[in-house]
Amino acid sequence: MPEGQTQKYLVVFQPSGRRGYIEPGQTLKQASRELGVDIEGICGDVGTCGTCKVRVEDGSFEKYGIESHRNHLSPLTEAEKTFINQQMEGQGYRLACQAKVRGDVVVFVPEGSRMGQQIVRKAARDIAIEVKPAVRKYYVEMAKATLVNTLGDWERMTAQLDSQFGLSDLSIDYPTLVALQEMVRQGNWQVTASVWMDREVIRVEPGKMETGYGLAIDIGTTTVASYLCDLNTGDIVATES
Repeated sequence: MPEGQTQKYLVVFQPSGRRGYIEPGQTLKQASRELGVDIEGICGDVGTCGTCKVRVEDGSFEKYGIESHRNHLSPLTEAEKTFINQQMEGQGYRLACQAKVRGDVVVFVPEGSRMGQQIVRKAARDIAIEVKPAVRKYYVEMAKATLVNTLGDWERMTAQLDSQFGLSDLSIDYPTLVALQEMVRQGNWQVTASVWMDREVIRVEPGKMETGYGLAIDIGTTTVASYLCDLNTGDIVATES
């Protein structure tokens, strides 16, 4: 490391797989914002709500080339002791807004601490809807194939999806695989992959494509209503009944 340069540590958030190098002294909450991981918190990061509980994983993680340990974070604060008892501390639980990075760590964010985008729709009643579509779009740019770099299109694309978004062990349906080569060339090695449940690539489009829509159908006793929704914002763009 060059003289005068601050050493950074690798922080990996699970189950999203988002990861990046963080300067020592930053809290896990600050690291999560920097890496695009949404963690609950309603107290302004002062440790008084207890909604940002996370769990530090102990052990060797060969995939990331690091050793993760709870001692790689700052000691438990007085604010944390209100929400984390000795048993939870022994299991590696911390408040993300209080725990500061002092080494490489793998951090699991429990479901109850994950923050979803809340969209309120007014109809017969107010309903809070978490925008969490089954299919998401991911844009990647790939290096062109050469006589030296002979990696296949599928391997090339999945490497970028893993590197940029933490998506690993992906599968692809057969029609999409057949069309992949053409889509990659049409997009000049820039494509948008539609991924179902972060597990299966179901479509590849050339270039950057951000729009995505879903159809919700409400079957009542006397009527049937359908709603065309923007999956990025949760907005209803069209209705029919």
